[in-house]
Amino acid sequence: MSGIAGLYHTDGRPADRHVLRRLLDAQSHRGPDGEGRWDGSSISLGHLALDTTPEARCEDQPLTHSGDDLVLTADARIDNRDELTSRLERGRDDGPPATDAELILRAYRRWGDESPEHLRGAFAFAIWDASRNRLFCARDRMGLRPLHYCWSEPHFVFGSEINTVLAHPAVSREINETRVADFLARIHLSKEYTFYEDISRLPPGHHAVINRAGMHTSAYWTLTLPDERKLGSDEAYGEAFREVFAGAIKDRLRADGDAGTFLSGGLDSSSITAMAHKISSGPLHTFSVTHEQIPEVDESAYIRAVLDRGDYRPHLVAGGNHDLLADFPGHLASQNKAPLAHTPSLMQLLHEAVHDAGLNVVLDGHGGDEVTSHGHGYPRELARNRRWGALIQDLRGSLQNKDPSWPGAFAAYWLRYGRLPNRIGTGLLRLLQSVGLSVGKREPPRLISADLARRTQMADRRRRHRRQAPAAAPTERQCHFRQVSGTMQPGALEELNQMASLRSVEPRFPFWDPRVVEFCLSLPSDVKRTRGIGRQILRSGLRTVLPERIRARTDKSEFRPSVIQALTRSSLDVQTVIEGMEDALAPYVDMNVARSTTDRFAQDPSGASPADVVSVLQLLRLGFFRIKSRNPKDYQEPQTAS
Repeated sequence: MSGIAGLYHTDGRPADRHVLRRLLDAQSHRGPDGEGRWDGSSISLGHLALDTTPEARCEDQPLTHSGDDLVLTADARIDNRDELTSRLERGRDDGPPATDAELILRAYRRWGDESPEHLRGAFAFAIWDASRNRLFCARDRMGLRPLHYCWSEPHFVFGSEINTVLAHPAVSREINETRVADFLARIHLSKEYTFYEDISRLPPGHHAVINRAGMHTSAYWTLTLPDERKLGSDEAYGEAFREVFAGAIKDRLRADGDAGTFLSGGLDSSSITAMAHKISSGPLHTFSVTHEQIPEVDESAYIRAVLDRGDYRPHLVAGGNHDLLADFPGHLASQNKAPLAHTPSLMQLLHEAVHDAGLNVVLDGHGGDEVTSHGHGYPRELARNRRWGALIQDLRGSLQNKDPSWPGAFAAYWLRYGRLPNRIGTGLLRLLQSVGLSVGKREPPRLISADLARRTQMADRRRRHRRQAPAAAPTERQCHFRQVSGTMQPGALEELNQMASLRSVEPRFPFWDPRVVEFCLSLPSDVKRTRGIGRQILRSGLRTVLPERIRARTDKSEFRPSVIQALTRSSLDVQTVIEGMEDALAPYVDMNVARSTTDRFAQDPSGASPADVVSVLQLLRLGFFRIKSRNPKDYQEPQTAS
């Protein structure tokens, strides 16, 4: 993982070298292993290196080709190196293997705008093509590497991070109210927007051409729902998945030194860790957070179940060793946004542990829930097909001793999809909800102010969100597709990338390998979920790899108790901090709702509803961000209580 940056004036005016210096300085943490720059007449490109593969140590960027007619700056890890080498280097004399940057540049020279289609891996890059007087940019299929930009004709500025683009003196800090409104409404409708009006993201699977004619962006790859896969038996599905999953992990273990894994004790991280250990030749480093002071959250027993089965070098991080409130401002200073993560300081502790162990590559289980699927759309599919017996069996397996109860959930499905006219069934459902029948999640506090909701047409945006939501899909396969292809996932991957870069660590995500994603999307519904238990492809595919205690696990520890403890044991007082944010929050937030929500939390933190805990965290994340973005130079962290 590296940092890239550049500026280009399409009208031919000279590029200011001092401005490129500012862009690189704004993301200097991404380049502990070196820096390079290339200056043309109207363009300047920069690169910051973090060497995470054996070939990267031989790499000098920006990389030039044929007398500067092509110049590349890339943040990339290319996985199909053997295939590309075979196709691009025929007749080449023996010598050192090509670096990933060299393969990208040769691919562009061979295939031009179609070159990203031939690349597999994680990448974001820009190529100055002097012969065509244009800049070409591209991003990998899943959005594993970030690329932010500002296009204000005739000026184009880009970088790996929002901070990079904001470092250009001509880029405005005007806030994007639509993005703020979506954040408060807990919806996400774009893979392009950011919290700043002037700054956008190149979407995953897209490339862009910038020249005197303007900026043109187009998709070179789009995830589609594949045909359903028919293999005949659970064993055949499991074996096929295991082969694809092992390939994804093997690609991500290519490192300049040891690679590690995050190990939480859950199914995702345990699957990656166990498979990585099976593939690796030596001991595997693992990094885990423990909560010994909060038994209902602590996963130590599950972590040990994995560690006891192999040769590992475990690194344990105490989950109580962070001050969530006091740490928020420092985290937001690097993100320059209201983050998606509820507890970013915990991730920072893990990345610090990876760095302190002397590693710069770690495999992360993010995305496992979405990619391997809990099968949440399957009960709806059964109800629509009026398979009531199968639906009861499914709900009893998934909702035993839970809220909503399985009879309540069944009643809701029957009223909606049974033989009653839809209007009558829906009316009865609302009546039962009004008298207290538990049939679904309770409505969270509506933090968004009426004025902001009106300005951003929030009612229409909510309707659009509901139409696009996984819950609106008629079948499990379509529900699964919406979960994986949704607009929020690239933002989460960008955020995790940026957090890790602060500690010179490259996170890698096996579940987001397109081969794994497409395989899981091809599975029939009943292969993904059986008797109410989802993620069956992981359970069957890794039967011989995972400890049985992990493989058979159907629960997941709730984050709420640890967050509540982190908030209440902070050196700062939640209520006082939010009160101090009122001027920053008032243009966007219904402050009466904010105060009542915060009051409920302060009066009984341990009894606070999940919706109230999430709302308090939303207020904190947005408030700290707005205070900083309004006064970036004068911003000071809040004072601890005396």
